[in-house]
Amino acid sequence: MRLPDSQQADISNHYSAEDNDDFIESESDRQMLLIKQQDEELDELSASVQRIGGVGLTIHEELLAQEKILDELGTEMDSTKNRLDFIQKKMAIVMKKAGAKGQIMIIIFLLMLFIILFILVFFT
Repeated sequence: MRLPDSQQADISNHYSAEDNDDFIESESDRQMLLIKQQDEELDELSASVQRIGGVGLTIHEELLAQEKILDELGTEMDSTKNRLDFIQKKMAIVMKKAGAKGQIMIIIFLLMLFIILFILVFFT
């Protein structure tokens, strides 16, 4: 039993339209699911970027604190170097005034003082 061609074409078109509608609906659902998954992944990515930003700020603050410490250390080193230079100049003047005989006397005096202090520390 065959239907006339026009009815068969109408039924065929009807099934094709339903198939197309089903396909479009399933694709739409699939795309909505993909969009939802992408939104969730973007939310996770956003949270990760915020954490990384926080870590970056912490590192920046730490570097600023260390830079300040290094600047203070540099200032102290300059001050100590200046004092050491001053003392070395004074020692050179004293050594120059004392001469060779005076230098030997200073060495002997310092050696005797070292021996006395050594005895006092270890034998008392």
